[in-house]
Amino acid sequence: MRLKLPIPKVVERRLRPVIKRGEEFLRDFEWTWTTAFLAGVFISFAAITAMAVIPSWMLYFAEQEFEATASNRFRLTIRDIVVTGYLTVATGVFVVTPYKLQVIRRRLRGEAQGERFSGGYR
Repeated sequence: MRLKLPIPKVVERRLRPVIKRGEEFLRDFEWTWTTAFLAGVFISFAAITAMAVIPSWMLYFAEQEFEATASNRFRLTIRDIVVTGYLTVATGVFVVTPYKLQVIRRRLRGEAQGERFSGGYR
C-alpha cells in the first residue's frame, strides 16, 4: 500500500513543469565514467560533511553552550539523542534517496518492478 499525501492544486500546477523536466532528466540520463566519478566525489564529500563534521560540531556546541558535561547527565542524554537522530536521518537520506530515484527511473522507462534477478519461485 502506498500512502500519498494530498498536494494542493495550486502547488501541483506550479510544480508540474519542474517535475516534468526532472522526470525527463531521470529517464534519459546515462552515466559515463567521468560523471560517475564526479558524482562519487561529490557524494563522498557530502556524506563526510553530513555524517562527521556536522555531528562533531553539534557535540562541541552542546558542550560549550549548554554545558553538557559529565556533571549534568540529563543534558548529555539530550545531546546524544539529538546527534543520534541526526545521524540516523542523514544515513537514511544517503541510502533511501538513490533507491527511490532508481525506482522512479525504472517506472519512467517502463521497466517491470517485479523482476527477480536472483531467480527463485514465482
